[in-house]
Amino acid sequence: MDNPLGQSNSPRIPRRTMMASTLTSAAFFGATVLTSRYRSLRASVPKPIVKPNWVRTVHGEGRGWHVGGMVKWRGTYYICFVEGTGHVSDDSRIGISSSTDLENWHTQIVTDSTYIDPQLLPVGDTLYLYSVRYDLHTKTETGSPSWEMMSSTTDGKRWSKPKRCFLKNHDFWHPTEHQGRYYIACDNTGHVAAGPDCRSDLLTSGDGKSWTWVSEILHGSSQSGYSKTLTEDKPYHDTRENRYFAPRTASETALHFLDDGRLLAITRARGLMACLSLAEPPYTEWKHALSATSRCYGSAIARVGDHVVVTGRYNGDQDPKGLYEINGAATGVFLYKEPDISLYALLPSGRDTGYAAILEYTKNEALIAYYSSHEYAPNPGSSVYLASLPLP
Repeated sequence: MDNPLGQSNSPRIPRRTMMASTLTSAAFFGATVLTSRYRSLRASVPKPIVKPNWVRTVHGEGRGWHVGGMVKWRGTYYICFVEGTGHVSDDSRIGISSSTDLENWHTQIVTDSTYIDPQLLPVGDTLYLYSVRYDLHTKTETGSPSWEMMSSTTDGKRWSKPKRCFLKNHDFWHPTEHQGRYYIACDNTGHVAAGPDCRSDLLTSGDGKSWTWVSEILHGSSQSGYSKTLTEDKPYHDTRENRYFAPRTASETALHFLDDGRLLAITRARGLMACLSLAEPPYTEWKHALSATSRCYGSAIARVGDHVVVTGRYNGDQDPKGLYEINGAATGVFLYKEPDISLYALLPSGRDTGYAAILEYTKNEALIAYYSSHEYAPNPGSSVYLASLPLP
């Protein structure tokens, strides 16, 4: 579970109201006061949380963690995740579950240990799998080393041996395609000291194999927090609150291209709420806003019909009155409307949970693959689930 300051007990950190009051008469308080109080009361009542149509277990037995991607490729659905005894454990491997009907799933183990943070990207007749080979046993002052690796398949059954595909200690997060090119964010959190050297960058590729740098999306600061004025330690302008800010670290950046061609990025900004960034082509200059609703760790973004759907970890401390009965954390589903995200649903989940993948099923129905350890409390363990969620 993550605490209010953004510190986390999650194993990925090495990288990475209702008011009980009654309105009185306008004659007593005055019409203006009454109206203001009514608006305050109405704003404090949470919107109903939408429930999924159904939830199915994809991979159980306590060994399914960190869902990284879900795609439909050649008529088959694929979900990639970490398979092992823990979120990041000695036996962490990459599993891929496949199905043609969303009911019957077959799981392959496609790497040895220790691999984490899987991502999927279809490129023509090839399906690429990116994952991080992580050295748990080598410890430095700034973390443990990692190598971004790439595997591929042309039939969905036989996967190539993983090979290096980018710089050491730069970890990928959720690739996407736009106008024939591919884009991905990478970060070095957990491999450098928290501060200005810790950053999340935008990369691009023409083939999904060779990646080049485009721009820096966000970097950390040794003096994270807020400021009324621009300073070296607070270089980013929060357009929503008209203030300056900087996080301690910047990682887990999900990307999505909007209809007007702008690129949306949602970043895990440790110490602060989630950072929502926007850039126009050629995606070298970014404008930022901090969310008012969630830290949204482990975010994913996808368009489903007319909606931009976002998933991420929603923490119990963001629900101090216990309105949603969150057990430590939950997998939250949000709808994006510039400049922020709003909570739409909480999937059945708890404890270690939050990293998910989204795929359009119909114009009004999203498929969301996610992991959660709520069914194993108080023992260790987690499963991978698939939910069907109706949209407005």
